[in-house]
This record gives sequence, structure tokens and C-alpha cells, in this order.
Amino acid sequence: MNVLGIDTCFPALSVAVGREIGTPDARVVSSTEPMATGHAERLLPLIADLLAQSGLAITDIDRIAVTVGPGSFTGTRIAIAAARALKLARDIPVITFTSLEAITLSPEIAPAPNDDLIVAIDAHRGEAYAQVFDAATRTPIGPPRIIAMTDLAALSRGQPILAVGTAAEAVVAAITQTGGSARAQPGMIYPDMAASILRAATRTPATAAVEPLYLRPPDAKPQDGKSLARASA
Repeated sequence: MNVLGIDTCFPALSVAVGREIGTPDARVVSSTEPMATGHAERLLPLIADLLAQSGLAITDIDRIAVTVGPGSFTGTRIAIAAARALKLARDIPVITFTSLEAITLSPEIAPAPNDDLIVAIDAHRGEAYAQVFDAATRTPIGPPRIIAMTDLAALSRGQPILAVGTAAEAVVAAITQTGGSARAQPGMIYPDMAASILRAATRTPATAAVEPLYLRPPDAKPQDGKSLARASA
């Protein structure tokens, strides 16, 4: 199975291509390029580069793995739009991941066997995107949520915790203040699409339309009852 993975949720572009996944000849190539903007312009050229390195064409791809958020409002839509377009053009099955789950798959994260794993990313405005995972399997224990920094202790299930991400230290501070056990691996760890495509090869594809997971409404909203007069020719 040949799998393409795409993530544009955060200030980086992450793409991976896996060839013959599930066989002894499996090969994965990937690239993560930090960038605050420009994901849309760089996405297709990077996909083309990695396909070429893999000796594949886009017509050889059997599945697409894509992160659906949470993340930046515009960035999240870029990968989803690409996945939708490829699905429509080639009828390629799509596997979805939260961006937080894709982060847990990074080899940079090394929890103890009995830990809960919390990914917490600063969402600004005194809030964080957070999700709790089983550290051993990296499977979600609860859904992703947006939570006030003042409420982070509510993420604890009473187990030792490894918190990762840009809000990891805030999680540790909140949990230790209530008597819990937690340690932090701070800083930004980007979604690992190389690991995600391996997991995508064994998952059931999405049957519903792939939609962004925002957790927070967009900043820009239409003005009710307002309209502009059409310009005359």
C-alpha cells in the first residue's frame, strides 16, 4: 500500500510518502519544513519532490492521511482541501488524524509505561488545545478540546502524566498544584506524518466528508443585516 500524509495545522508543512507499507520492502520518505505562511504554495511541490524520491506518481497512491486540526484556521484548511481534491479526482480513501494525535507519534516523545500522555498546544487567549492519550499505544483517551489554562488540572485522571507541547509547562504547574504527578517536555513538536502513514495503512477510511476540526469559531464573522450596494457599471 502506498500512502501520502499531509499536515498544515501549525507553523510548519509536514508531508510523508510511504511505499509498499505493510511489506518487507516498505519505504518512507518525509519532510517537515517550518514556515509561518506559504503552506499552500509549497505543498504541491513538496508532495511532487517526495513522490519522485519514492519512485511513485500520484496515481500510485492508495490512501491519504491528513490532519484535520486543531490548529490555525487557515492552515488547517490547506491540507484538507488538498486531500479532498485528490479524493475527488482519484477516488483515494482518506484517513483522518487530529493534529494532536499525530504529534504523539513522534519518536521525540518518550513517556514512562504507566504515564498518561497529554498534548497541549497554546491556543492563545489564555486557552490551550489539549488531548489525553494512552502513552503505551498513543491512542486517544478523550476527544481533543480547547480548555482554559486555569482548568488544565481537569485533564488529569490521577495517573502520572507526561505533558508535551507549547503549553506543557502550564499543564504540569496546574496538575502539581493539585497534588498530581506530572512532568513536561516543552516546546513545539510537529505532527509526525511519517509515523501517521504507517498507522493510516491499518485504519478504516473516513466515509463522511472530511471537515476541519476548529474547536473555536473563526475570528472573522459576517455582519448580520449588513450589505454593500452593488457597484453600477
